Amino acid sequence: MNTRAPRSALASLGKGAFQALQGQLIVLWVLITLVPTLVVTLPLWKTLDGLLAHSVHAPAWARRFDGLMFSDVADALRGNAWISAGFVVGAVLTLLVSPFLTGMVVASGRAGRSLGFGALLQGGATEYGRQLRLMLLALLPYGLFVLAAMGISSVVDDGVDAATLETKARGYQYGGMALTALCFAIVQTVVESARAQFIADVGLRSAFRAMGRGVMLFLRRPLACVLIWMAITAIGAAGSLVIAVWRGHTSAVGTGVVSAFLIVQLGVAIVAWMRSARLLALAGLVATNPAHRRRRTDFAPAL
Repeated sequence: MNTRAPRSALASLGKGAFQALQGQLIVLWVLITLVPTLVVTLPLWKTLDGLLAHSVHAPAWARRFDGLMFSDVADALRGNAWISAGFVVGAVLTLLVSPFLTGMVVASGRAGRSLGFGALLQGGATEYGRQLRLMLLALLPYGLFVLAAMGISSVVDDGVDAATLETKARGYQYGGMALTALCFAIVQTVVESARAQFIADVGLRSAFRAMGRGVMLFLRRPLACVLIWMAITAIGAAGSLVIAVWRGHTSAVGTGVVSAFLIVQLGVAIVAWMRSARLLALAGLVATNPAHRRRRTDFAPAL
């Protein structure tokens, strides 16, 4: 029987946001995600070096955007087998490391405090199998979202075709986009709630049970779940936008290369905080039996 009352949405939001500010977790997240990034970047970098490095206009292109140059480079890169392979391998590696990253957040959430590098790596490895199975199981709700988006698009197209005024047609389009975004937020909230179940219940093993509990949590507290997901996502998106603008105004020339690289990694750190905060905040909404929780230095055994 659940004996711990779940927190309010605002309390969970605040606690999750602050608990996600863990230096070791964010540093490991940045370092691990560098691997797929390098797989994608190195072939692209080598190709661009061959195309642009010997041009007399290269310094000017590095300092500011040039539309004509970009168009020529895009044409030259189209159909490049090495770049295409790099993107495919990078995407696969990103999917493969995602359960490990989630596992580190789960370990940190269970401990209720900042963990060291070794404990985080152990937690990621321990939780990898369960998080991988949950990621595969999440294809089902994402598939339902795709079907819903297709249905919404069909209804919007019919409405636009039948509309006699441009303002009414635009209303259908904006309404369709808003409804599609809401459906995505709901699906993503359910998936994140399922992942959060592993933080709340250290004895949980089954990905199917976690998904079921995630659905039930959303059905019991839909407004709280969506509020947490949207609020933290909005903060993370705003921070990422600021980083993108900052990077766009930084020349990657000379010492600017290092500055540009560090700015991008700061953006990755914001994404790491955002994903961690969502999980930790949603876990705060779950009512669990304290008997299910172990001492905070323990990890759940791997299957």
